[in-house]
Amino acid sequence: MKSMAFNPASLYSTDLSVASEKASKLSEKTESNSFKAPESKVEKKETPVAARVELSDKAKELKKELASEIAKDLSASSKAEKIHGKKFGNLEKPGIYFVSGFNWFGAGSIKGNYDGIKDMAEAVEGAKHFDWDEQEEIIEDIKKRKSDQPIILVGHSFGGDGVMEIAQTLNTIDNGFRKIDLLVTLDSVGADNDIVPQNVKRNLNFLAQGPYEFLNDGPNIALNYERTDVKNFLRPEEHADLDDATDIQIEILEKIEEALKPA
Repeated sequence: MKSMAFNPASLYSTDLSVASEKASKLSEKTESNSFKAPESKVEKKETPVAARVELSDKAKELKKELASEIAKDLSASSKAEKIHGKKFGNLEKPGIYFVSGFNWFGAGSIKGNYDGIKDMAEAVEGAKHFDWDEQEEIIEDIKKRKSDQPIILVGHSFGGDGVMEIAQTLNTIDNGFRKIDLLVTLDSVGADNDIVPQNVKRNLNFLAQGPYEFLNDGPNIALNYERTDVKNFLRPEEHADLDDATDIQIEILEKIEEALKPA
């Protein structure tokens, strides 16, 4: 009887084959039982398109009217600029004007005789002094200057009323709405010229007390407070003494200096 030789390799081959077969079956079972995530059922939302807004017929009409008004304003502004070039000269110097009031019944009839106005005119370089009834001369002198030059008007009594009338005369399209940088009125006496036109940038209005108090125009009012700064001051002095008050003179000279500073 032949003896059979033992081959260890055959044992390993059998074991490996069995192991391989078991692994294959296990893999198939695992795959069949593996978890599968459900498909997402979230619906995709489309980005909404902005709704188109249209103006109503009434709104369209209003828009047209507003555009027409703006065009008119621009036309007036353009015309004023052209008039500036035609109406005004090329003198590159500011215009500073001090205007005295009426000299009642001759020199010395009223205390001070408006000397304060003359003194201030002499104290300011380039300033000119006029009488209350020389409005046309003042306007002509203003028109010699370039439209961008500062204009300052200071008037007492009838002179205060006079400088207000000058400002009103220049506040027309024919005169290019000429700007007045500073208007000072000292107890104005006249025909109720107490509404300050919109071409005036700043107005200081000093009111006196005493026996002549009934003569003055009263507090000034800006026609347009967005364009004009108006300040009223009630003073203890009498009418003829107002322009001689030291603190008033200092206030006026300081405001003139401010108005002359480059923007």
